[in-house]
Amino acid sequence: MKPRILVVEDDPDLRTILRLQLLSQNWEVAEAVNGAEGFACVQQSVPDLVILDLMMPVMDGFGFLKRTRSLMHLQDLPILILTASEDERNRIKGFQYQADSYMSKPYDLDELTDEVSRLLASRSATA
Repeated sequence: MKPRILVVEDDPDLRTILRLQLLSQNWEVAEAVNGAEGFACVQQSVPDLVILDLMMPVMDGFGFLKRTRSLMHLQDLPILILTASEDERNRIKGFQYQADSYMSKPYDLDELTDEVSRLLASRSATA
């Protein structure tokens, strides 16, 4: 079964780039335009991994992390923060809210693919 990745990103162009990159790796992709929509998606059907922007309308990435990690069955869900924020405090806060990985935009597509592969492998090793 193909791993399913949820991309939570408000920028439609970035969602498209991410979707195409992930699909090229033969992974399934679901998309959400903000944290609230993303949280609804993970409650409906838990993905294998989430790629999460921090700065979004409605519910930001920190709100998504806080709500997701508050649910026992989602505590082991790998979450990779992918953000344009260069504020080191956001990186620290992301890990305090239990993100598994953090990458800054702009990012290298190959590095992103490698990190997603690593997170998926570590999840399947613990499952």
